[in-house]
Amino acid sequence: MEYATGALAALLTVAVIYNVLSAVVALAFGHRVRAHAAGAASEYPGVSILVPLEGAEPGLFDNLAAYCRLRYAGPVQIVVGSIDPQDPALGIARRVADRHRGADIVVVDGARIVGPNRKASLLAGLSTHARHPIVAAIDSDVRVSRDYLSRVVPAILQPGAGLVSCVYRGSGAVTLAGAYETLCINTDFCPSVMVAAALGRRDIALGATLVMRAVTLERIGGFAAVAHYLADDHRIGELVAEGGERILLAPCVVESDPNPVTVRAALRHQVRWARTVRACAPVGYCATIVTHGTTFAVCALALRASLPVAMSVPVAAALLSRAGAAIAGSWALGARIDWTMVLLPVRDVVSTGIWLASFASDRIEWRGRNYRVGPEGHLRLADPSRGRLEPAMETVSWSKTGVGQPEP
Repeated sequence: MEYATGALAALLTVAVIYNVLSAVVALAFGHRVRAHAAGAASEYPGVSILVPLEGAEPGLFDNLAAYCRLRYAGPVQIVVGSIDPQDPALGIARRVADRHRGADIVVVDGARIVGPNRKASLLAGLSTHARHPIVAAIDSDVRVSRDYLSRVVPAILQPGAGLVSCVYRGSGAVTLAGAYETLCINTDFCPSVMVAAALGRRDIALGATLVMRAVTLERIGGFAAVAHYLADDHRIGELVAEGGERILLAPCVVESDPNPVTVRAALRHQVRWARTVRACAPVGYCATIVTHGTTFAVCALALRASLPVAMSVPVAAALLSRAGAAIAGSWALGARIDWTMVLLPVRDVVSTGIWLASFASDRIEWRGRNYRVGPEGHLRLADPSRGRLEPAMETVSWSKTGVGQPEP
């Protein structure tokens, strides 16, 4: 029992150290974001924004419309599209184009699948329509602020920079499922990204928003090069780093609207996320168990009759430091600190269960499709019959006069 008590105390101590580090790093990052000033740039290269669509997600119209209101002195092209020519999201994209007729918007109607990762396949198709030297790939459930480009473009223009990512905050939680997902983003995942960046990790690439030079994208083989990987963003980061270019985290926070319909859907998403991270960095992922301080504290409380009174100190420190780190992380991201914080202990304990479940299988569910994850994150359909190629792309471009003309 003495050995178990010592081990539990050690785990709680490590968790406290991590929580304090996370809070300090988050506060520093938050101050950096708030202190950022766009100022006058020496150059404003053109930017092509690629937005892959699949389904009429809540808030999609506003997310796409935000690109039409960006404050940026250079030319901006918006390329959106879906693999499914009948996707209702395409109708929403066309409504945005009609509402903002001065914007340069290209809508891609259908795209060929080049690998099991449909998002990467679609981005490969969208990128063929990109005309500018800077390419930004942004998820459809992400909303950017008007100064987004003034924050990310200077970063990608730094000497040696090959890729720029942004952390993001979850917002708009109105259901239990949404609250759970928001807590995962604001108090765990994104703060851990800040810590990793602060400790010198240089392969951080977050798929919510990836900004690259077009020449870098071409050098790594384009998005088609990652269409057979589960974590396409992570693989892109690896390829960029292997080419000797730097990967930076911009002083910018974008907004994501986590919208799981049910708690079960939220848990499935977290299991997929966990298995993704495990596939990409198995050793580091296994080591993250030492950060599960809330679970260790709960175990200590359950065994309190058998533990010395002195154990109350690391238990209290673990719980208090976890709450402080969660608040600091949310503040750094500009997220609301509200009633969802009450659910933090439950979320943390559930996350330990998800950590364990991630080792139980190599299967994941992604947008209603079943996949198997192989070594180094290779992805393959569990049902190969569903991997057939879709129809080739057809494209419509909305000119500044708002008249749709088929492209050659």
